Amino acid sequence: MESVKEVAIIGINDNYTQNIIIKSFKTILPNLPILEFTRSTGSSSITSSKILFWLEYEDIDFNQVMSNKQTQLINSYCIRKGLIRKANLNYNIQKYISKNQDSILKKSIPETWYFEVTHIDYLDEALEEIFEVVQECKENDKKTEEEKVKFILKPSLGNKGAEIKIFHNIEQLRNVFEGNKNLDKEEDRDKDEDDDVEEIDDDDDDDDDDESMFHIREWVVQRYISNPLLIKNRKFHIRSYILAISNLRVYLYKEMLALFALNSYSPTDINNVLSHLTNTCLQVNENSFEESNQVKLFWDLSLEEEISKIDLEIIFDQIKLILNNCFDSVANEVTQFMPLENAFELFGFDFLVDQYKNVYLLEANSFPDFKQTGDRLSHVISTLFEDTIKLAVAPFFEDEKISNDNEDSNFCLVFKKHKK
Repeated sequence: MESVKEVAIIGINDNYTQNIIIKSFKTILPNLPILEFTRSTGSSSITSSKILFWLEYEDIDFNQVMSNKQTQLINSYCIRKGLIRKANLNYNIQKYISKNQDSILKKSIPETWYFEVTHIDYLDEALEEIFEVVQECKENDKKTEEEKVKFILKPSLGNKGAEIKIFHNIEQLRNVFEGNKNLDKEEDRDKDEDDDVEEIDDDDDDDDDDESMFHIREWVVQRYISNPLLIKNRKFHIRSYILAISNLRVYLYKEMLALFALNSYSPTDINNVLSHLTNTCLQVNENSFEESNQVKLFWDLSLEEEISKIDLEIIFDQIKLILNNCFDSVANEVTQFMPLENAFELFGFDFLVDQYKNVYLLEANSFPDFKQTGDRLSHVISTLFEDTIKLAVAPFFEDEKISNDNEDSNFCLVFKKHKK
């Protein structure tokens, strides 16, 4: 049994992220021993006065960590479905809006409907849950392509954009489900929090996106934002990294990313996926993909003629307020979001901006795919992890010099839970 005073045990499956985390520790806490986690040994062979576990969700022993609050720190909360499941997030936000009529969330969340499909034979019953959507789709039959109201279908707990479909009539929606021989499986993969493990925007090529959607029961439909802000006639979304610490402080990382669609925006051609979806994992195998064109720094967008530095500041302020209200909506919902005293977590929040510079929250992801940043901007992720270690880890190891020296941090506080 190995004995050390303090140790960090690191075990992230993605080499891109694992290597940056280890490098960041060597920069910020160079004297802290680092061990790489293996499932065969776990933590049973380590004795230490203080241990940090930076692991994949499914490898964390939450019972052990919750019984050792003073001596163990982890990189994930146990319960956060109120954020990362789109249906749960919308429910909590609507509940919050009902009590806070002036909340920015009232205008920054696309109108959302939720339904379940457990078997293809029950699709008609499921569609009754989204009656308003069905009615608007019927009305679309009388409209021109430009006039049609569009909707977007998403799995409540999903990633990579592979299961997202845009539609404006019911037949298009039916086509997503019909002929799906595996949809009749009765298992509910999302019935407990353990299934949140897969909320990772993993872009590994060996993942079978088409198969994965066959097991999804929970879906959301949102009113499609068809007037996005365009830069060089291309749609983009903003990826922001959020650090939640203990119970509960929430920080926004100032260096956000702008992820662009590969093709020029075509509002009427909903089948042109690369025009509408901005996930880089859908683009990397295309011949026209160039990292420098698809992934940009948010603050560098002011170099483009379509948007100014003042516009970016206004957008940034909206994002901060949206995040504040979003975390406020779940901070006291312990069955939906339960921050732990000896834990922290990095989330990826995605936002869309419309032509009037209004900001919309699209989704929140746990264990975000840092590889989307690419090699060219990997320094952004390096700084993210270094600042995370300063804010969330150094205080645990009582390194006051580092933890109190955050004037140069790229994080800004957006929410702090007040103790009752």
